[in-house]
Amino acid sequence: MSLFKRCACPGRRCEHPWWYRFRLNGREYRATTQTALKRQAFDIEARERSRFLEGRHGIRRQPDITFRQFSETYLRDHADVHKRSADRDREILRVLNQCFGPLVLHEITMHRIEQFKRERLAGRWRGHGQTGTPKSIQPGTVNRELDTLKSILSKAVEWGKLIESPARRVRRLKVDNRRTRILTEDEQARVLAACRPKMRAIVALALITGARIGELLALRWEDCDDGYMTFWETKSGKPRRIPSSPAIASLLATQPRYHAFVFTNTRTGEPFKSVRQVFSRAVGRAGIASGDVTLHTLRHTALSRMIAQGVDDYTVMEISGHSTTRMLSRYTHPTEERKVGALNLPWLGTKRAQKPEAAAEDSTTASELADLLKDFGGRREARTRDLRVANAALSQLS
Repeated sequence: MSLFKRCACPGRRCEHPWWYRFRLNGREYRATTQTALKRQAFDIEARERSRFLEGRHGIRRQPDITFRQFSETYLRDHADVHKRSADRDREILRVLNQCFGPLVLHEITMHRIEQFKRERLAGRWRGHGQTGTPKSIQPGTVNRELDTLKSILSKAVEWGKLIESPARRVRRLKVDNRRTRILTEDEQARVLAACRPKMRAIVALALITGARIGELLALRWEDCDDGYMTFWETKSGKPRRIPSSPAIASLLATQPRYHAFVFTNTRTGEPFKSVRQVFSRAVGRAGIASGDVTLHTLRHTALSRMIAQGVDDYTVMEISGHSTTRMLSRYTHPTEERKVGALNLPWLGTKRAQKPEAAAEDSTTASELADLLKDFGGRREARTRDLRVANAALSQLS
Protein backbone atom coordinates (compact mmCIF):
# COMPACT_ATOMS: atom_id res chain seq x y z
CA MET A 1 0.00 0.00 0.00
CA SER A 2 1.24 3.48 -0.76
CA LEU A 3 -0.17 6.95 -1.05
CA PHE A 4 1.43 9.72 -3.03
CA LYS A 5 0.73 13.12 -4.52
CA ARG A 6 1.47 14.12 -8.05
CA CYS A 7 2.42 17.69 -7.20
CA ALA A 8 5.71 19.25 -6.13
CA CYS A 9 4.34 21.12 -3.13
CA PRO A 10 6.61 20.97 -0.02
CA GLY A 11 5.37 19.05 3.03
CA ARG A 12 2.42 17.49 1.16
CA ARG A 13 0.05 19.77 3.06
CA CYS A 14 -1.45 21.29 -0.07
CA GLU A 15 -4.98 20.93 -1.37
CA HIS A 16 -4.03 18.51 -4.12
CA PRO A 17 -5.65 15.04 -3.78
CA TRP A 18 -3.84 11.91 -2.69
CA TRP A 19 -3.36 9.00 -5.10
CA TYR A 20 -3.21 5.33 -4.17
CA ARG A 21 -1.09 2.61 -5.78
CA PHE A 22 -0.93 -1.13 -5.13
CA ARG A 23 -0.14 -4.38 -6.99
CA LEU A 24 -2.50 -7.33 -7.25
CA ASN A 25 -1.89 -10.60 -9.14
CA GLY A 26 1.10 -9.12 -10.90
CA ARG A 27 -0.74 -5.96 -12.05
CA GLU A 28 -0.42 -2.43 -10.72
CA TYR A 29 -3.50 -0.31 -9.99
CA ARG A 30 -3.49 3.43 -9.30
CA ALA A 31 -6.16 6.12 -9.08
CA THR A 32 -6.96 9.36 -7.30
CA THR A 33 -8.76 9.41 -3.94
CA GLN A 34 -10.16 12.91 -4.70
CA THR A 35 -9.35 14.06 -1.17
CA ALA A 36 -6.44 15.97 0.36
CA LEU A 37 -6.95 14.37 3.81
CA LYS A 38 -4.50 11.53 4.27
CA ARG A 39 -6.69 9.54 6.74
CA GLN A 40 -9.60 9.55 4.32
CA ALA A 41 -7.22 8.60 1.50
CA PHE A 42 -6.08 5.54 3.49
CA ASP A 43 -9.70 4.48 3.98
CA ILE A 44 -10.48 4.95 0.29
CA GLU A 45 -7.43 2.93 -0.70
CA ALA A 46 -8.39 0.06 1.63
CA ARG A 47 -11.96 0.11 0.33
CA GLU A 48 -10.90 0.05 -3.31
CA ARG A 49 -8.43 -2.74 -2.65
CA SER A 50 -11.18 -4.85 -1.08
CA ARG A 51 -13.43 -4.13 -4.05
CA PHE A 52 -10.79 -5.52 -6.39
CA LEU A 53 -10.29 -8.60 -4.22
CA GLU A 54 -14.04 -9.27 -4.09
CA GLY A 55 -14.21 -9.29 -7.88
CA ARG A 56 -16.34 -6.18 -8.38
CA HIS A 57 -13.89 -5.00 -11.03
CA GLY A 58 -13.76 -8.36 -12.80
CA ILE A 59 -10.74 -9.63 -10.84
CA ARG A 60 -10.83 -12.40 -8.26
CA ARG A 61 -8.36 -13.30 -5.56
CA GLN A 62 -6.20 -15.82 -7.42
CA PRO A 63 -2.87 -17.44 -6.59
CA ASP A 64 0.06 -16.46 -8.78
CA ILE A 65 0.34 -19.74 -10.71
CA THR A 66 2.61 -19.80 -13.73
CA PHE A 67 1.68 -21.25 -17.08
CA ARG A 68 4.27 -24.03 -16.71
CA GLN A 69 2.83 -25.08 -13.33
CA PHE A 70 -0.74 -25.09 -14.57
CA SER A 71 0.17 -26.96 -17.79
CA GLU A 72 1.47 -29.84 -15.64
CA THR A 73 -1.87 -29.91 -13.81
CA TYR A 74 -3.67 -29.81 -17.16
CA LEU A 75 -1.75 -32.83 -18.44
CA ARG A 76 -2.25 -34.84 -15.27
CA ASP A 77 -5.93 -34.09 -14.60
CA HIS A 78 -7.33 -33.63 -18.12
CA ALA A 79 -5.15 -34.68 -21.07
CA ASP A 80 -4.00 -38.02 -19.65
CA VAL A 81 -7.56 -38.87 -18.63
CA HIS A 82 -9.68 -37.66 -21.55
CA LYS A 83 -7.44 -37.20 -24.61
CA ARG A 84 -5.75 -39.69 -26.89
CA SER A 85 -3.34 -36.96 -28.00
CA ALA A 86 -1.75 -36.44 -24.55
CA ASP A 87 1.71 -37.31 -25.90
CA ARG A 88 1.27 -34.79 -28.70
CA ASP A 89 0.22 -32.18 -26.11
CA ARG A 90 3.46 -32.78 -24.21
CA GLU A 91 5.48 -32.12 -27.36
CA ILE A 92 3.58 -28.90 -28.02
CA LEU A 93 4.00 -27.76 -24.41
CA ARG A 94 7.77 -27.82 -24.86
CA VAL A 95 7.26 -25.03 -27.40
CA LEU A 96 4.58 -23.15 -25.43
CA ASN A 97 6.65 -23.16 -22.23
CA GLN A 98 9.50 -21.41 -24.03
CA CYS A 99 7.20 -18.44 -24.57
CA PHE A 100 4.60 -18.57 -21.79
CA GLY A 101 6.17 -20.86 -19.16
CA PRO A 102 7.50 -18.22 -16.70
CA LEU A 103 4.43 -15.98 -17.05
CA VAL A 104 1.65 -15.89 -14.49
CA LEU A 105 -1.66 -16.86 -16.11
CA HIS A 106 -3.01 -13.32 -15.61
CA GLU A 107 -0.03 -11.89 -17.47
CA ILE A 108 -0.81 -13.73 -20.72
CA THR A 109 -2.52 -11.28 -23.04
CA MET A 110 -4.09 -11.48 -26.47
CA HIS A 111 -1.28 -9.35 -27.88
CA ARG A 112 1.37 -11.70 -26.47
CA ILE A 113 -0.36 -14.64 -28.16
CA GLU A 114 -0.38 -12.76 -31.48
CA GLN A 115 3.36 -12.17 -31.04
CA PHE A 116 3.80 -15.90 -30.44
CA LYS A 117 2.07 -16.65 -33.76
CA ARG A 118 4.31 -14.20 -35.60
CA GLU A 119 7.51 -15.52 -33.99
CA ARG A 120 6.61 -19.13 -34.76
CA LEU A 121 5.89 -18.39 -38.42
CA ALA A 122 9.29 -16.69 -38.71
CA GLY A 123 11.08 -19.64 -37.09
CA ARG A 124 12.68 -22.72 -38.57
CA TRP A 125 13.29 -26.25 -37.30
CA ARG A 126 15.18 -29.46 -38.01
CA GLY A 127 13.66 -32.89 -37.62
CA HIS A 128 15.27 -35.68 -35.64
CA GLY A 129 18.45 -36.77 -37.40
CA GLN A 130 18.09 -34.09 -40.10
CA THR A 131 21.35 -32.44 -41.13
CA GLY A 132 20.22 -30.45 -44.15
CA THR A 133 18.61 -27.04 -44.44
CA PRO A 134 16.11 -26.38 -41.63
CA LYS A 135 12.48 -26.22 -42.64
CA SER A 136 10.12 -23.32 -42.03
CA ILE A 137 7.27 -23.77 -39.58
CA GLN A 138 3.96 -24.15 -41.38
CA PRO A 139 0.69 -22.39 -40.39
CA GLY A 140 -0.94 -25.75 -39.69
CA THR A 141 1.69 -26.48 -37.02
CA VAL A 142 1.12 -23.07 -35.42
CA ASN A 143 -2.64 -23.71 -35.42
CA ARG A 144 -2.20 -27.00 -33.55
CA GLU A 145 -0.03 -25.24 -30.95
CA LEU A 146 -2.63 -22.48 -30.69
CA ASP A 147 -5.42 -25.04 -30.18
CA THR A 148 -3.50 -26.60 -27.28
CA LEU A 149 -2.93 -23.16 -25.74
CA LYS A 150 -6.63 -22.35 -26.04
CA SER A 151 -7.56 -25.65 -24.41
CA ILE A 152 -5.23 -25.02 -21.47
CA LEU A 153 -6.47 -21.47 -20.86
CA SER A 154 -10.11 -22.59 -21.19
CA LYS A 155 -9.49 -25.18 -18.48
CA ALA A 156 -7.92 -22.46 -16.35
CA VAL A 157 -11.17 -20.51 -16.61
CA GLU A 158 -13.26 -23.61 -15.91
CA TRP A 159 -11.20 -24.48 -12.83
CA GLY A 160 -11.33 -20.97 -11.41
CA LYS A 161 -7.77 -19.86 -12.19
CA LEU A 162 -8.76 -17.17 -14.69
CA ILE A 163 -11.76 -14.92 -15.24
CA GLU A 164 -11.54 -15.00 -19.04
CA SER A 165 -9.26 -16.73 -21.51
CA PRO A 166 -7.09 -14.24 -23.43
CA ALA A 167 -6.95 -16.70 -26.35
CA ARG A 168 -10.72 -16.86 -26.83
CA ARG A 169 -10.77 -14.21 -29.57
CA VAL A 170 -7.43 -15.12 -31.17
CA ARG A 171 -7.97 -16.31 -34.72
CA ARG A 172 -6.36 -19.35 -36.26
CA LEU A 173 -4.16 -18.91 -39.31
CA LYS A 174 -5.63 -19.63 -42.71
CA VAL A 175 -4.42 -22.96 -44.04
CA ASP A 176 -5.03 -24.50 -47.44
CA ASN A 177 -3.69 -28.03 -46.99
CA ARG A 178 -6.27 -29.88 -49.03
CA ARG A 179 -4.35 -32.45 -51.02
CA THR A 180 -5.68 -33.05 -54.52
CA ARG A 181 -2.91 -35.42 -55.59
CA ILE A 182 -4.13 -38.83 -56.73
CA LEU A 183 -2.07 -41.63 -58.22
CA THR A 184 -2.61 -42.72 -61.80
CA GLU A 185 -2.93 -46.42 -62.61
CA ASP A 186 0.66 -46.48 -63.84
CA GLU A 187 1.92 -44.80 -60.65
CA GLN A 188 -0.03 -47.24 -58.48
CA ALA A 189 1.57 -50.18 -60.26
CA ARG A 190 5.05 -48.66 -59.93
CA VAL A 191 4.65 -47.93 -56.22
CA LEU A 192 3.38 -51.46 -55.52
CA ALA A 193 6.30 -52.96 -57.47
CA ALA A 194 8.80 -50.82 -55.53
CA CYS A 195 7.47 -51.86 -52.09
CA ARG A 196 8.77 -54.72 -49.97
CA PRO A 197 6.29 -57.58 -49.45
CA LYS A 198 4.99 -56.35 -46.06
CA MET A 199 4.69 -52.75 -47.22
CA ARG A 200 3.14 -53.89 -50.50
CA ALA A 201 0.28 -55.52 -48.60
CA ILE A 202 -0.34 -52.36 -46.55
CA VAL A 203 -0.32 -50.12 -49.66
CA ALA A 204 -2.58 -52.50 -51.61
CA LEU A 205 -5.06 -52.70 -48.74
CA ALA A 206 -5.09 -48.90 -48.45
CA LEU A 207 -5.77 -48.56 -52.19
CA ILE A 208 -8.67 -51.03 -51.94
CA THR A 209 -10.38 -49.88 -48.74
CA GLY A 210 -9.44 -46.20 -48.58
CA ALA A 211 -8.64 -46.68 -44.88
CA ARG A 212 -6.14 -44.49 -43.07
CA ILE A 213 -2.72 -46.00 -42.47
CA GLY A 214 -3.14 -45.69 -38.71
CA GLU A 215 -6.35 -47.72 -38.92
CA LEU A 216 -4.61 -50.46 -40.88
CA LEU A 217 -1.61 -50.63 -38.54
CA ALA A 218 -3.96 -50.97 -35.54
CA LEU A 219 -5.86 -53.85 -37.19
CA ARG A 220 -5.95 -57.13 -35.24
CA TRP A 221 -6.72 -60.59 -36.56
CA GLU A 222 -9.80 -60.78 -34.36
CA ASP A 223 -11.10 -57.71 -36.21
CA CYS A 224 -11.03 -59.57 -39.56
CA ASP A 225 -13.35 -62.48 -38.76
CA ASP A 226 -16.85 -63.32 -40.02
CA GLY A 227 -16.28 -61.74 -43.43
CA TYR A 228 -15.88 -58.20 -42.08
CA MET A 229 -13.09 -55.79 -41.17
CA THR A 230 -13.65 -53.63 -38.09
CA PHE A 231 -11.57 -50.52 -37.49
CA TRP A 232 -11.58 -49.48 -33.83
CA GLU A 233 -8.80 -46.88 -33.83
CA THR A 234 -10.54 -44.30 -36.08
CA LYS A 235 -10.07 -40.57 -36.30
CA SER A 236 -13.64 -39.85 -35.15
CA GLY A 237 -13.45 -42.36 -32.31
CA LYS A 238 -16.39 -44.32 -33.75
CA PRO A 239 -15.75 -47.92 -34.86
CA ARG A 240 -16.27 -48.65 -38.57
CA ARG A 241 -17.13 -52.02 -40.12
CA ILE A 242 -16.77 -52.89 -43.81
CA PRO A 243 -17.30 -56.20 -45.62
CA SER A 244 -14.24 -58.20 -46.64
CA SER A 245 -14.06 -58.63 -50.42
CA PRO A 246 -12.19 -61.51 -52.16
CA ALA A 247 -9.29 -59.12 -52.90
CA ILE A 248 -9.06 -58.16 -49.23
CA ALA A 249 -9.26 -61.79 -48.12
CA SER A 250 -6.46 -62.82 -50.47
CA LEU A 251 -4.24 -60.01 -49.18
CA LEU A 252 -4.83 -60.98 -45.54
CA ALA A 253 -4.12 -64.61 -46.37
CA THR A 254 -0.55 -63.68 -47.35
CA GLN A 255 0.22 -62.36 -43.84
CA PRO A 256 1.54 -64.78 -41.17
CA ARG A 257 -0.56 -65.11 -38.00
CA TYR A 258 2.10 -65.21 -35.32
CA HIS A 259 1.02 -61.97 -33.61
CA ALA A 260 -2.25 -60.39 -32.48
CA PHE A 261 -1.77 -57.57 -35.00
CA VAL A 262 -2.09 -58.15 -38.73
CA PHE A 263 0.94 -56.08 -39.71
CA THR A 264 3.96 -56.69 -37.50
CA ASN A 265 7.66 -56.11 -37.85
CA THR A 266 9.30 -59.47 -38.57
CA ARG A 267 12.57 -58.27 -37.01
CA THR A 268 11.17 -57.05 -33.69
CA GLY A 269 7.93 -59.03 -33.55
CA GLU A 270 6.05 -55.84 -32.61
CA PRO A 271 3.31 -54.03 -34.56
CA PHE A 272 4.42 -51.20 -36.83
CA LYS A 273 4.20 -47.73 -35.29
CA SER A 274 4.92 -45.79 -38.47
CA VAL A 275 5.73 -46.65 -42.08
CA ARG A 276 6.14 -43.13 -43.41
CA GLN A 277 9.83 -43.30 -44.24
CA VAL A 278 9.52 -46.80 -45.68
CA PHE A 279 6.79 -45.56 -48.01
CA SER A 280 8.81 -42.46 -48.98
CA ARG A 281 11.75 -44.64 -50.01
CA ALA A 282 9.42 -46.84 -52.08
CA VAL A 283 8.03 -43.77 -53.85
CA GLY A 284 11.58 -42.72 -54.66
CA ARG A 285 12.39 -46.15 -56.09
CA ALA A 286 9.21 -45.93 -58.19
CA GLY A 287 10.63 -42.85 -59.92
CA ILE A 288 7.95 -40.42 -58.66
CA ALA A 289 9.86 -37.20 -57.98
CA SER A 290 6.95 -34.75 -57.58
CA GLY A 291 7.36 -34.72 -53.78
CA ASP A 292 3.62 -34.50 -53.08
CA VAL A 293 2.88 -38.22 -52.68
CA THR A 294 2.26 -39.16 -49.05
CA LEU A 295 0.56 -42.00 -47.23
CA HIS A 296 -2.70 -40.04 -47.28
CA THR A 297 -2.47 -39.98 -51.10
CA LEU A 298 -3.40 -43.67 -51.03
CA ARG A 299 -6.69 -42.91 -49.24
CA HIS A 300 -7.33 -39.99 -51.57
CA THR A 301 -6.71 -42.19 -54.62
CA ALA A 302 -8.99 -45.00 -53.42
CA LEU A 303 -11.96 -42.77 -52.57
CA SER A 304 -11.57 -40.68 -55.73
CA ARG A 305 -11.59 -43.88 -57.79
CA MET A 306 -14.81 -45.06 -56.11
CA ILE A 307 -16.56 -41.75 -56.81
CA ALA A 308 -15.30 -41.62 -60.41
CA GLN A 309 -16.71 -45.10 -61.04
CA GLY A 310 -20.18 -43.95 -59.99
CA VAL A 311 -20.42 -45.34 -56.46
CA ASP A 312 -23.00 -43.27 -54.57
CA ASP A 313 -21.83 -40.89 -51.86
CA TYR A 314 -23.47 -42.68 -48.93
CA THR A 315 -21.82 -45.98 -49.79
CA VAL A 316 -18.43 -44.26 -49.98
CA MET A 317 -19.15 -42.54 -46.66
CA GLU A 318 -19.87 -45.89 -45.01
CA ILE A 319 -16.55 -47.23 -46.30
CA SER A 320 -14.43 -44.16 -45.56
CA GLY A 321 -16.00 -43.12 -42.26
CA HIS A 322 -16.90 -39.56 -43.31
CA SER A 323 -19.92 -38.12 -41.54
CA THR A 324 -21.00 -35.52 -44.14
CA THR A 325 -20.99 -35.24 -47.91
CA ARG A 326 -19.20 -31.89 -47.58
CA MET A 327 -16.13 -33.68 -46.21
CA LEU A 328 -16.39 -36.22 -49.01
CA SER A 329 -16.38 -33.47 -51.65
CA ARG A 330 -12.59 -33.18 -51.25
CA TYR A 331 -12.25 -36.49 -53.07
CA THR A 332 -14.30 -35.54 -56.14
CA HIS A 333 -11.99 -34.71 -59.06
CA PRO A 334 -13.79 -34.67 -62.45
CA THR A 335 -11.54 -35.50 -65.39
CA GLU A 336 -11.20 -33.25 -68.43
CA GLU A 337 -13.20 -35.74 -70.50
CA ARG A 338 -16.12 -35.60 -68.05
CA LYS A 339 -16.00 -31.78 -68.03
CA VAL A 340 -16.09 -31.63 -71.83
CA GLY A 341 -18.91 -34.18 -71.89
CA ALA A 342 -20.92 -32.06 -69.47
CA LEU A 343 -20.43 -28.95 -71.63
CA ASN A 344 -21.51 -30.86 -74.75
CA LEU A 345 -24.89 -31.85 -73.33
CA PRO A 346 -27.75 -30.75 -75.65
CA TRP A 347 -29.55 -27.54 -74.73
CA LEU A 348 -32.37 -25.46 -76.12
CA GLY A 349 -30.37 -23.70 -78.81
CA THR A 350 -28.43 -26.71 -80.11
CA LYS A 351 -29.01 -27.41 -83.80
CA ARG A 352 -29.38 -31.11 -84.48
CA ALA A 353 -31.35 -33.47 -86.62
CA GLN A 354 -34.75 -34.09 -85.04
CA LYS A 355 -38.01 -35.70 -85.81
CA PRO A 356 -40.71 -33.29 -87.01
CA GLU A 357 -42.68 -33.65 -83.78
CA ALA A 358 -39.62 -32.93 -81.61
CA ALA A 359 -38.61 -29.99 -83.83
CA ALA A 360 -42.10 -28.47 -83.52
CA GLU A 361 -42.05 -28.92 -79.75
CA ASP A 362 -38.64 -27.27 -79.49
CA SER A 363 -39.82 -24.43 -81.72
CA THR A 364 -42.83 -23.81 -79.47
CA THR A 365 -40.60 -23.87 -76.38
CA ALA A 366 -38.13 -21.45 -77.96
CA SER A 367 -41.01 -19.11 -78.87
CA GLU A 368 -42.32 -19.17 -75.30
CA LEU A 369 -38.82 -18.50 -73.97
CA ALA A 370 -38.38 -15.54 -76.34
CA ASP A 371 -41.70 -14.04 -75.17
CA LEU A 372 -40.64 -14.52 -71.55
CA LEU A 373 -37.32 -12.79 -72.11
CA LYS A 374 -39.08 -9.95 -73.94
CA ASP A 375 -41.45 -9.30 -71.05
CA PHE A 376 -38.84 -9.46 -68.26
CA GLY A 377 -35.53 -8.53 -69.82
CA GLY A 378 -36.29 -6.61 -73.01
CA ARG A 379 -37.14 -2.99 -73.78
CA ARG A 380 -38.48 -0.75 -71.07
CA GLU A 381 -41.69 -0.13 -73.04
CA ALA A 382 -42.70 -3.74 -72.45
CA ARG A 383 -42.65 -3.23 -68.68
CA THR A 384 -45.22 -1.63 -66.39
CA ARG A 385 -44.19 1.97 -65.95
CA ASP A 386 -45.80 2.51 -62.55
CA LEU A 387 -46.21 -0.01 -59.77
CA ARG A 388 -49.49 1.68 -58.78
CA VAL A 389 -50.99 0.60 -62.08
CA ALA A 390 -49.97 -2.97 -61.49
CA ASN A 391 -51.34 -2.92 -57.94
CA ALA A 392 -54.66 -1.53 -59.13
CA ALA A 393 -54.92 -4.26 -61.76
CA LEU A 394 -54.20 -6.94 -59.19
CA SER A 395 -56.84 -5.56 -56.81
CA GLN A 396 -59.46 -5.67 -59.56
CA LEU A 397 -58.55 -9.26 -60.42
CA SER A 398 -58.82 -10.33 -56.77
